[in-house]
Amino acid sequence: MAFTSRSNSWLRSETDRLDRTASIMAQVMVNRGVMLAPELTGALKRSGRTIKKSKGSYSATFGGANVGVPYAKLRNFVNKKNPQTLNYSEKSGKSVASEGVAKYYRMAGGQ
Repeated sequence: MAFTSRSNSWLRSETDRLDRTASIMAQVMVNRGVMLAPELTGALKRSGRTIKKSKGSYSATFGGANVGVPYAKLRNFVNKKNPQTLNYSEKSGKSVASEGVAKYYRMAGGQ
């Protein structure tokens, strides 16, 4: 009787699923950040995007000089006109983290 291990294929499958989970979580953070961000011209909200840093590592990013919104970091920490929008990116990240990874793992096709 022979034993065939499928651990390598299982490991590849789980790694891909965890990568999709991280991608989904980053996109949800961007979506929630868009809802919380201040809107004057809409450029800050439109600048939200996810950036893949490495396998399983994503970043939810707003603004930057290359997308025409160099003030995004300032608006996150200082906003006298709309103080309710302070820390919009931090709030979006905390709300996703508080829900737990399991929810997004299931969305990515996990059990």
